[in-house]
Amino acid sequence: MSIIVPTYNEVALIQAFLLQLRDRAPDAEIIVVDGGSSDGTREQARELCDRLIVANRGRAKQMNAGAAAASGRT
Repeated sequence: MSIIVPTYNEVALIQAFLLQLRDRAPDAEIIVVDGGSSDGTREQARELCDRLIVANRGRAKQMNAGAAAASGRT
C-alpha cells in the first residue's frame, strides 16, 4: 500500500504527522509530494518518508504525481 501526503509549508506539523502515520501503517510506502514549500518542510519530510517528490502546487497535481510514483496500491 502507498500513502500519498501532499504538502505545502507544513514544517510545524510534518514531522509529528509522518511519525504517527508510520506507527499506524508501518508497512506502507509513504510518498510526500511537496508543492514548493519554502519553510523546511522538504528537509523534515525527507528523513521520514520513503519517497519525496516536488511537484507543481495544487492538491490534484500533487496527488496525481504521487500516484504515478507509487509502487503499491493507493
